[in-house]
Amino acid sequence: MRRNMEKAAILIVDDEFSIRDILSQRLTEKGYKCIAASDGNSALRKLNAREFDLALLDITMPGKSGTDVLREIQAKYPDTVVIMITAIADVETAIELMKMGAYDYIIKPIDLTMLTTSIDRVLDKRRLILENRSYQLHLEEKVEEQTQKIRESFLNSIKSLAYALEAKDKYTSGHSQRVAEMAVAIALELGILEDRVEKIRFAGLVHDIGKIGVRESVLSKPGKLTDEEYRHIMSHPEIGERILSPVVEDGEILKIVRHHHENYDGTGYPDGLPAEEIPEGSRILAVAEAYTNISNNLTRKEKLSQGARILAVADAYDAMTSDRPYRRAMSPQAACANLESGKGKQFDPAIVDAFVKVMSKTAEDKSRKYALTISK
Repeated sequence: MRRNMEKAAILIVDDEFSIRDILSQRLTEKGYKCIAASDGNSALRKLNAREFDLALLDITMPGKSGTDVLREIQAKYPDTVVIMITAIADVETAIELMKMGAYDYIIKPIDLTMLTTSIDRVLDKRRLILENRSYQLHLEEKVEEQTQKIRESFLNSIKSLAYALEAKDKYTSGHSQRVAEMAVAIALELGILEDRVEKIRFAGLVHDIGKIGVRESVLSKPGKLTDEEYRHIMSHPEIGERILSPVVEDGEILKIVRHHHENYDGTGYPDGLPAEEIPEGSRILAVAEAYTNISNNLTRKEKLSQGARILAVADAYDAMTSDRPYRRAMSPQAACANLESGKGKQFDPAIVDAFVKVMSKTAEDKSRKYALTISK
């Protein structure tokens, strides 16, 4: 609330100075902030200048009557509650004023104890109404905020699970973090907007979460995989998408995770999704065959997303430059040469070029730092 009840602002409107003075003194002693007005027009000017919690309105005044002021308060200042004061005990008038929106009706001469009791009751009711309104207005926002906290907690758990999965294997430890960093560097080199860069970063961190569903004996097998084992490990992008889909609402992130093993020419897995919408007649036969095997939930017009193409390059580079049970790590130069040879087939040429630029800049920075160290 803007104020607590003890510091409520009250506008006292009465054409008799003595009544305004007595009410102002007594209510100020009670902790209220009081401002007085001698007629209806003056009262409306003061209401226009600042906010009041309560208005005490005399009904009979020269110019605008208390009833007229009540009507304008209801129309323009609905959060200001009103108590009417009058010297005439008229039940019908009281009922009519209550229908118009007045909260109470006090008869002169004013019993100050009764008045303060009425004020406390009216302000308490006002507080409850405003609190309820605020609750209703912000309920959706609060629910969304809580939902977001739950979602973030779950996503953090997913990332922790992905890291734990990698930590079990010395060959893949830190793989997802490195892939995410490289993917972000490529995205920045390509000038991709920040919000999409963050999606790529998150997808990179969790892209292999689906390997939870792959048998450990297959993941750590030192020799060549059988056809069945290869098909089994090829399922991890789809498994990853299914794990994330209940809490990741962003379809682009889910597509990146699902498609990070797709190839530029449409020969990858799980959907054989190419970077172009329709294969040209000049494309190799494998591309056309890949189209006939696209999953039912995809359309012929769907393309391999830029984020998935970026992740494919980063993922392949880190895999090639890391030791694996079945081979030793390649040198960075050999891995880059493989990326170059795969341009237009496995990898997007523009993304490989951007990656090479990133690597070149990184190498230059390292050389510069080394030279500075030597010179010291």
